Amino acid sequence: MFSRKSKNYSISFDSENWVTPEETLLDSSSHYSDIEQPISGSIFRFFVILFVTVFIILAIFIFKIAIVEHEQFAKLAIQNKSANFPLPPPRGLIMDYKGQALVKNVPVFNLLAVTRELKENQEVIAENINKIAKILEQDQEEFSRDVREQIKTSSTFVAYNDLNKDQAIEIKYLNFPGFYIIPDTKREYINGNKFSQVVGYVGKVSREDLGSDNYYFTTDVVGRLGIENYYEKYIRGKHGNIFFSNGETDYLTKDSEPGQNIVLNIDYDLQVKLHDEIFAVLQDSGLSRGSAIVQNPKTGAVLALVSFPDFNNNIFNSGISDNDYRRLFESGAKPLLNRIISGLYNPGSTIKPLIGMTALQEDIINPQDIINDCVSIVISNPYNLETAYTFKNWRTEYGPFNLKRAIANSCNIYFFTVGGGHEKIKGLGIEKIVKYLKASFANLSLGIDLPGEINGFVPTPDWKLKEKGEPWYLGDTYNISIGQGDLLVTPLWLNGYISAIANGGNIYKPKVAQAIMDGDNIIEKLESEIIGSLPFSREVINEMQAAMRETVLSGTAQVFKDLPVKIAAKTGTAEVQKGKTVNSLFTMFGPYEDPDLTMTILIEGATTQQGLAIRAAHNVLRWYFGEIKN
Repeated sequence: MFSRKSKNYSISFDSENWVTPEETLLDSSSHYSDIEQPISGSIFRFFVILFVTVFIILAIFIFKIAIVEHEQFAKLAIQNKSANFPLPPPRGLIMDYKGQALVKNVPVFNLLAVTRELKENQEVIAENINKIAKILEQDQEEFSRDVREQIKTSSTFVAYNDLNKDQAIEIKYLNFPGFYIIPDTKREYINGNKFSQVVGYVGKVSREDLGSDNYYFTTDVVGRLGIENYYEKYIRGKHGNIFFSNGETDYLTKDSEPGQNIVLNIDYDLQVKLHDEIFAVLQDSGLSRGSAIVQNPKTGAVLALVSFPDFNNNIFNSGISDNDYRRLFESGAKPLLNRIISGLYNPGSTIKPLIGMTALQEDIINPQDIINDCVSIVISNPYNLETAYTFKNWRTEYGPFNLKRAIANSCNIYFFTVGGGHEKIKGLGIEKIVKYLKASFANLSLGIDLPGEINGFVPTPDWKLKEKGEPWYLGDTYNISIGQGDLLVTPLWLNGYISAIANGGNIYKPKVAQAIMDGDNIIEKLESEIIGSLPFSREVINEMQAAMRETVLSGTAQVFKDLPVKIAAKTGTAEVQKGKTVNSLFTMFGPYEDPDLTMTILIEGATTQQGLAIRAAHNVLRWYFGEIKN
C-alpha cells in the first residue's frame, strides 16, 4: 500500500509589499497603463517617407552621374588610365542659297607628341627631335626648346601644325617613339575678300573662350566674325578623341562628328557683282571706304552685303604677319568693321521719304500742297535780330514743288519747311520728328544674324542741352529734316525702312541665313520675321512709293530709266566735312509693281557730288535685272 505523506506550505509576506486600498485607488488615476499599446501609424509613415525620399535622392544622383554627366565622368575615367588627345571636328559648311559652298575644309596633318612615351625614350629623344626638325625645315634648337617646354606642362600636345604630305609620310615611316601623325582640317574660304564680311573667319581659342565654354580645348578654333561667329554652336561639331593607354604602344580613336551646315540667303553671283562694282568705283575715284546691302523686301532676306576696305579671311588660317595685324587691327580704315551694321552715318536726303510721310500722316501738308522755288530759306537769329541764317538748297531750282517733285529733285527747302516750319506752314517740329523716327526703329538695332550690329542715334533737345550745353535751335530741326546734324543711322536700317515702304509697311528682321542642315536634312528653317511696322497709313506709303518712282522718271535718278524693269529710288549726299567731302548714297526698290529687291549703297569721302553710289548701283541693277530677264 502506498501512503502519502502530507506537507505544509506557507507564504510569508512582508508588510511593506502589501498594496493598500489607497494605493490601488491612486494607481487607477495614473496616465500609465499596464496594458501594452500599439506603435502609432505616424511613425511608420515617417519611416516610409524617409525611405522614399532617400531613394529618390539616390536615384537622381545616379541619373545625374550616369546620364547627365556621363560624358564628363567618362572623360575623367579615361584620362586617369590614359593620355587623351581631343580631335577637333570638321566645321560645318557655309553655302549660298543655291548650295554653292563659300568655305571648305582642307585635309591637313599635325604632329602629335605624347609626353609619357617621350620620357620613356630619353636616350633618343634629342636625336629624334633634331631629325624631325630637319624634316620640317625648322631650326633645330628652337624646335627642341618648344617641344621640351610643352613636355613640362602637357600630357599630349601638337608639336607642329599643317605638315605637307611628304613630311607626314616621312615622319610616319621613321616611326619616332612618342610622335604621331594625326589628321585634321583647315578652313579655306572661297573668294575670301568678296565674302569675308558675311562669312567671317576663325581663329585659335583664347583664354576667355576656354574659361567661358567648357566645350573648347586649346587645339580648337572658334568663329571670330560673321556667320562663323554667329552660328558657332551649330558649326563647330563634336570632338573625337585619341586614347594612348598606359603600357600600350598603339592608340584608340573615337571619331569626331562634323558640325552642321548653314545655308544662307546670299546669292553668290550677286555678291560677287556687288563687290566688284563697288570696288571699281572706289578704285577709279581714289577712295577706299564704302558699303552696300541688297535684301528681299518681302522677307528681309539679305541677298548680298559688302563693306570696304575688305580683307582676305584666309590669312588667319596659317598665322598672321605683323604687317597684316597692323593693317587689320590698328589701321584707321578698320577693314574688319562691317560698315553696313556697325557704321553710323548721316542719312542725308535718303531720310526725306520718312520726313515726307510723317508730314502727310500729321496733316502738315497734303500731296498737292506746294512751295514756290527751291533756292533758300532765311531765318532770323532769335538772340540777335541783326543777324540771320540762310539755309540753301544744294542747287537752285524755280517753280512749284509738291511732295512728288520735292522727293524726285531732292529739294531741301521743301523739307526744311515741312520739318521745321516756315511762313504759313507750321512744320512738324522736332518732337514729332523724333517720335516717328523712333517708331520706325531708327534708334534701334534690327537683329540681323551677324555680330556687331549697333543702334542708330536720334538726337533730342534734352540730349543736346545735357551733352553740349546748348539749346535746340530751329536750324537743328532743319538739319535733321534733310538727314544732317546729329542724326545717325546704319545703312542696314536705311535699307530696312526703304524695304518697308516697298512692301507696304512691314519692318522685317534682316536674315543672312535661311536654314541649318545636318547633311541633307533641314533641322531648323529660319523663317522671316516681322518685328514692327512703319507708323504710316497705307495711303501715305502709296504716295511715297509714287514719289520715289518719280525720282527715276524725272528726278535725280533718271539714269535708271534704261533698266528692263521699273524701279523707284532716292538719291542722297551727306556732308561730312563742310565744303570738302560728302558721302554718296543711293537706295531703291524694284520691280516697282511687285518689289522683291531693295538696295542701298554708300560711298564715303567723295570730294564732289559725283553720284558715285548711283554709278555702282546702275551697273549692278542693269546686270541683275538683265540676268533675270534672260
